[in-house]
Amino acid sequence: MPDANMFVEKRAHPRISAKIHVKYRLIEDQKEIDSVFELRKREQTSQSMDLSLGGLYLVSEQLLNVGSILRLDLSLPGQSDPLSAFAEVVWANPTGGGLRFLAMKEKDREALKAYLNRLTVSS
Repeated sequence: MPDANMFVEKRAHPRISAKIHVKYRLIEDQKEIDSVFELRKREQTSQSMDLSLGGLYLVSEQLLNVGSILRLDLSLPGQSDPLSAFAEVVWANPTGGGLRFLAMKEKDREALKAYLNRLTVSS
C-alpha cells in the first residue's frame, strides 16, 4: 500500500537552496498602483529559502494568501541591480509561501539562470 504522505514533485524547474534578500509588496487595486508613496509604505523585506527559474519559497511574517500577486525585487549576491518580477502565491503557511513567477524581464531571467547555474556547479 502506498505511503499517504508521499510527495509528488510538480515543479517544472528544480529548486536550489538559496537565501537571497527579497523585497515584495502585495498589489491589491488600481488606486494602490497609482500611488508610489503608498506602495513604498507597504513594502516588506524578507528572504527566500529556495529558488528556481519558476519561483521561490518566500519567508514572510505577513500571512500570504493563495492567489495574491506580489511585485518582487530579488537581490542576487554579486549583482548590483536587483531583479524584478511579478509572482503569484500558489501555496501559503504561517511561515511564508510558495511563489510562481508570472513575469520577469529576459535580462533578469538570464541573470537568475546564471546565478542558479553557479550555485549548482559549486554544490
